[in-house]
Amino acid sequence: MRRFFAVLSILVSLSSGAVIAAGHPGAKPLGKFGNWEAAYFTDRGNKVCYMAVAPTSTVSTKPVKGRDPNVLMFITHWPADNQKDAVTISTGYSYKPGSKAIVSVGGKDYAMSTGGPGTGAEADMAWMDDDAAETNLVAAMRAADDLTVKGTSKRGTVITDTYNLTGSAEAYSAITKACGL
Repeated sequence: MRRFFAVLSILVSLSSGAVIAAGHPGAKPLGKFGNWEAAYFTDRGNKVCYMAVAPTSTVSTKPVKGRDPNVLMFITHWPADNQKDAVTISTGYSYKPGSKAIVSVGGKDYAMSTGGPGTGAEADMAWMDDDAAETNLVAAMRAADDLTVKGTSKRGTVITDTYNLTGSAEAYSAITKACGL
């Protein structure tokens, strides 16, 4: 299983939806690239590199009540675990059980798993189960201008977040270089 559950607890502290690299003890910023921020840190002696972005707009079928404002999409490299291009999204709302989040970019759709066992932070996460599809998604992101993520909340509200991908190729190059990949 991907280490996505650990991403939010150890990577960042959030302020108004922005990633603050200093939120993890010892995190080193790699820079801001367009809308993306990139950084790395050391986990049990191993380097972990990530980039993150907040959505630029949100549309929903009904007003969204109680949504956590700290909505972020991450791409993370965990080289010590042979994991590259781990795409995770913290959506700020609990997904409808059994639903998928649909990422649309470059004219193609990618289904992401949602929720997770138990309750807590994992309930508002989306992640890819298929490594090949995940690699294709990351490549499409680096070549596109924006993407959308459409999910259904546990209350049945359909929420579509749009992410501007300006700077994603440069942020990706920075994290890939920093992690020696």
